[in-house]
Amino acid sequence: MKNYQDDVRVGLLGFGTVGQGLVQGINLQIDNISSRLGAPLKIQRALVQDANKKRVVGLPELTTNARDILEDPDIDIVVEVMGGEQPAYDYIKQALGQRKQVVTANKLLLAQHGPELKALAQRNGKGLLYEASVLGGIPILRTIQHGLCGDKVEEVKGIFNGTTNFILTRMVELGEDYPTALRLAQEAGYAEADPTMDVSGLDAACKLVILCRECFDLEFHLKDVTMSGIEHLDQRQITLEKRQGRIPKLIACAKPQNGEIQVGVQWLPETDLLSRVSGVQNALSLKTLLAGELFWSGPGAGGLATGGAVLGDIMEAAERVLTERDTVFQQTGK
Repeated sequence: MKNYQDDVRVGLLGFGTVGQGLVQGINLQIDNISSRLGAPLKIQRALVQDANKKRVVGLPELTTNARDILEDPDIDIVVEVMGGEQPAYDYIKQALGQRKQVVTANKLLLAQHGPELKALAQRNGKGLLYEASVLGGIPILRTIQHGLCGDKVEEVKGIFNGTTNFILTRMVELGEDYPTALRLAQEAGYAEADPTMDVSGLDAACKLVILCRECFDLEFHLKDVTMSGIEHLDQRQITLEKRQGRIPKLIACAKPQNGEIQVGVQWLPETDLLSRVSGVQNALSLKTLLAGELFWSGPGAGGLATGGAVLGDIMEAAERVLTERDTVFQQTGK
């Protein structure tokens, strides 16, 4: 058994853009992190597909075998940043079964299996934290869970996908056609080689489902979301609407009292706050019973921004690890 003064060790499942952004964020403020926690935070190793691949950020130890992380008793926190439903779903279940704290940024996985995984975490007395799964660098889940716990959210509306917002911004402001704007988003690293999840509205729908579960304390599923994307837009339609003072945005919105939960293009007047959100920025508007309308905006894509949100969850998980160790030490002296 570890002494309670030991460092807190993290295993990464995935070491792509977000994983490397996370490590960069830790390296930039390693002394501050140790000071706040009262113990060093160490990335023990990361799971990758190719350990020999050149990366912008390095780690002393990489592995191609998930068991090296999931079954390592020295690893306290498992961080899943690989994306996709499988094998991430199996890995997170295994990590929780091994009684490790788990952090994930996987919106598709949470939209499909979130309640099941949260219940498993509770049964094992561990945390499942997922701030980075929704709006990148905007810390909205903690705000809803804690800052708004005395209020009642009545409506959710926002721009939840930085890739499509980047594409639409270029189509509106620079007059580019959809294929050109998409290609530039891919070249900039904002869109995947297969951009379907972003441009179809699925990514935004996953985030909307996760947010609705937090805001309304109701069970929502992806099948409940009416969804459409941006693939059908063309410059002729954009030009006509701009003459009327309206611009397109991919909007996710939910009003459970009206049975409305949907993602699709809306033509917003230039006076609407959401119409002014450009590039890869995300934004969220909440209408609440007591506070009225609240608005947030910030980076919704990029390794450092999303990595920073993951790091916030890791810090919370690390505090839980240290509290558990302290309790054991007080009870046993070990």
